[in-house]
Amino acid sequence: MQCALLLVLIGWGVLAQGDWIQTTTMCGTHCSQGLHCKAKQHFPIFLAPCKTAPVLINSSVFHHLNVSTVMKCEQKQKCSLHLKVTATVQINELLRGVSVCTDSAGMLEHCRVVTFPKTDRARLAGQLVEVQDDCFEVSPSQNVNVMLKTFPEYCDMSRVQVYRVQGCDNADLRSHVPSCITGKIAYTVDMDKQEISVGVSDILEDRSYHLRLCRRWDICSGTEAYTLLKREDPYKNATLHFSSPLPCLCIEGWSSVVDAPRVQVCPFKDRTEELWSGVTFDSEREALSWEPGCPVKAVISLCQRKGESICEDLPNSTQVIGRRKVTYAKVDPHPTLCMKFTTDARSWIKCPFADGHFPVWDLTITAGQGPPQAALTSRINTELSLQVCQKDQPSECQDVTSVTVEKMSPVPVNLTGDVCQSNVCIRVKRADVQFSTHVLQCHFQCTRNGQRLCRADWVFVTAFTYVTLMIVAGLAGNIMLTVYQKRRASRKQTSYHQCEHTAEMQPTEVTLLAADSEDHAQQSSRDLEKLLLGFDASVTFSDSVKDQQALTVRPQQACGGSLVVEKFTS
Repeated sequence: MQCALLLVLIGWGVLAQGDWIQTTTMCGTHCSQGLHCKAKQHFPIFLAPCKTAPVLINSSVFHHLNVSTVMKCEQKQKCSLHLKVTATVQINELLRGVSVCTDSAGMLEHCRVVTFPKTDRARLAGQLVEVQDDCFEVSPSQNVNVMLKTFPEYCDMSRVQVYRVQGCDNADLRSHVPSCITGKIAYTVDMDKQEISVGVSDILEDRSYHLRLCRRWDICSGTEAYTLLKREDPYKNATLHFSSPLPCLCIEGWSSVVDAPRVQVCPFKDRTEELWSGVTFDSEREALSWEPGCPVKAVISLCQRKGESICEDLPNSTQVIGRRKVTYAKVDPHPTLCMKFTTDARSWIKCPFADGHFPVWDLTITAGQGPPQAALTSRINTELSLQVCQKDQPSECQDVTSVTVEKMSPVPVNLTGDVCQSNVCIRVKRADVQFSTHVLQCHFQCTRNGQRLCRADWVFVTAFTYVTLMIVAGLAGNIMLTVYQKRRASRKQTSYHQCEHTAEMQPTEVTLLAADSEDHAQQSSRDLEKLLLGFDASVTFSDSVKDQQALTVRPQQACGGSLVVEKFTS
């Protein structure tokens, strides 16, 4: 139980050391048990040998050593950091005191000697006394070796502890130690205007303050956005404009002092997808490139997109990058060719040619008598390869031919009858580049010996034939109806032959019975004249004999000629 409680107390002490720092107004040396100890700076003699300890001095002189950090403050923002070394020592008459030394990388050793009066040594001989000294000045985040030795220095009687001073991430240090005071940055982002409104607080008093946007790599590299908040300005606000919300784009601020610490706040640190927008294409070299705007560990590959979420990687196109530029030489700028970015979190696909602004090629299939024909077109001069593949094994293809296609000049390619099989496909891709996608076409419906059409053509021909038959049937019905009506009308008229303008007519005679009287004969003649004028014929009556009882009408010519009407006696 006691061991568990001791562990809890030790753990609480470590946490307390990390979060809270004791404050003092002056440094000094203190001893318990009424021991009147004094301390002074000591310069050790290097290479001086240690002494052999007398038999009367116990080898376990030091029972405990504790190191912590304290702040010595003159004002609120003028505090310095010191080490407080606390040791538990067993007093001996031959032990004149203890030596406390600190050293750190790049710094000289600093020692202080705490001495015990002779009378107190005799009085407290054999007892444990706590010795404390806090006059060792240190810096934030410094690694310090603390060494406790006897004075004079006896061999094999020392104790060493390694200690790390709190960094500027400690709240107390950020508020009171000048080398850690960076200010607090608050911001709001307007994506429409692409600007960041920044407000700064808790900065060094009577100092101007620098603000800028930078891209954080090993260091934060500056951009054009920069401003200086002057110390006399009552409000420490500024507006910074940005071009792209990259995850490494940060707001950096620092006070106008030498070697001032800097604070960085990154508003877009979670917008990883913004990294993949820098894909460029050089149409002359046919080179596809991407340069990271921020340091990122990712796997880059080229792929052919098939649907919204499927993109099949192209062979030999995978690269692992961190900070360097990625370039793919000799790339086919086809709409389905994309670049895939994969991180530990997820994958992103960018298709730079999907908008169709880059030159592309195309394959069209037309059906006719026999096997179909493939027509290849391109907006650039290129070489295309045609392959025959099995539908169930699209990766296993056989080369058919290689075709050189000039810019805007279609090239027809005759295919063999093998493509008419149901499981055969045609695959086309560029042969003059290193990375290219392919176009795959299957399900060809071919004509064989002029008897079988592809399904689309058969539907069209059937529909066309059906419509033609309907039109012919309608015309035939209309003609038959017209003939029927004319025949019916002709039966109601006096017997005569009707002549078509386009038909050829043999001369005939029409005999009409004369009327009983001359008046009636004249009326009949006028009626006959009206009837014949309807056929565009001229009529001539002969009056040589007026008392005959019959009329004879005969055409002088075929249709359109004059008619002679004669009277005669029956």
